[in-house]
Amino acid sequence: MYRTAHWVAALLGLATLTANAANNDPLVLVHGFAGWDRDELWGLYPHWGGTTDLQEELKKLGHPTVTAAVGPFSSTWDRSVELYFQLKGGCVDYGAAHATQHGHARMGRCYNGNRPYEDAKRLPQWDAANRIHLIAHSQGAPTVNMLVELLRNGSAAERAASGSGVSELYLGGKDWVRSITTIAGANNGTTFGKLSGFNEFAKQLLKLAGAAVGMGGNPEDFPYDFKLDQWGLARATGESQQHYWNRVWASPIWQSQDVGLYTLSPEGAAAERAWVRTSPQVYYFSFSNATTLPGLITGNHYADPSTNLPLIPFANGMGAYRAYGDGWRQNDGVVNTISMKAPFGAPLVEYNGTPQQGKWNHMGYSQQDHWEVIGSGDVAGNLFYNWRLVNFYSQHADMLKRL
Repeated sequence: MYRTAHWVAALLGLATLTANAANNDPLVLVHGFAGWDRDELWGLYPHWGGTTDLQEELKKLGHPTVTAAVGPFSSTWDRSVELYFQLKGGCVDYGAAHATQHGHARMGRCYNGNRPYEDAKRLPQWDAANRIHLIAHSQGAPTVNMLVELLRNGSAAERAASGSGVSELYLGGKDWVRSITTIAGANNGTTFGKLSGFNEFAKQLLKLAGAAVGMGGNPEDFPYDFKLDQWGLARATGESQQHYWNRVWASPIWQSQDVGLYTLSPEGAAAERAWVRTSPQVYYFSFSNATTLPGLITGNHYADPSTNLPLIPFANGMGAYRAYGDGWRQNDGVVNTISMKAPFGAPLVEYNGTPQQGKWNHMGYSQQDHWEVIGSGDVAGNLFYNWRLVNFYSQHADMLKRL
């Protein structure tokens, strides 16, 4: 039932659209939980593409593309605010009300043209006349959804708390996004965090990343940026990776609800759905996937043989988790498939070849795990795998140009 062919069929249906591009808006790739920037891990293993650099491949095919890099363990709010300032420029303003509520600094990193690598992803002309396409994976989905909500409607709490000093982001009135695409999106949260300790998962993920670039399993030595400046956890000049790592994990922020572990829970996602709405001006596309199959006797879901090895125990654990009902058991090793179509209650249609604005166009299912859908599951440099990945994203980008 769940096969990659369904994604392919959905994209082939796009060939019925006009061949002439209606826009050349840039693509913005937004990573999920624990993701990293293109210059991290020595630049050898991009989060988007793994052994191939998806950003650069899409650019070669005529699709202007930038890769965002927001807080890998931060809350959806903090990530969406960082994404705005990273693209538009300026100093990150998390908002006076939000910062006071959660006990971290109001201001974060600045994107003012002083760091060539970071500022290469800026889109200073981004506005209503120069819109963008947001392509998001995992926690990137609620991140971009919240960004669109803030762009359109701002935040009454931040306007009240800051008065004349409020950031432009919180004023609203900005129809700056043409489309959102979510890949394995955690639109309704995930039960992943119910099964494993946050710290232990992050350490294991970094060990895997290290193995992927041939550096063994010593996470203290990885060039990895937690991007937690707002919590006083910016890496100091001359600070060793090990000291930085230990300081981050000793921080009390992991008991806060203003971190990704909470906002990715089903409860945290439900609280955000109460105010983050679907925009009638935006095209929404969602791709679902799973790497589990139902057992004949237990009714639980189990990882299929193609699942990346580190994800198998998580896939099986989520497949047996019953607290939210049977519909939550199918998963891709990190996110429950039921969470991927759209936020619960949002207007939803199954894609029929004609994109509908203001609705979630569900593009179908594939039998792939959480890493495979963005290429980071390939550590061997499989040429067919890389071709299939680039071809999939390129075809979707062709469709986005016709909106």
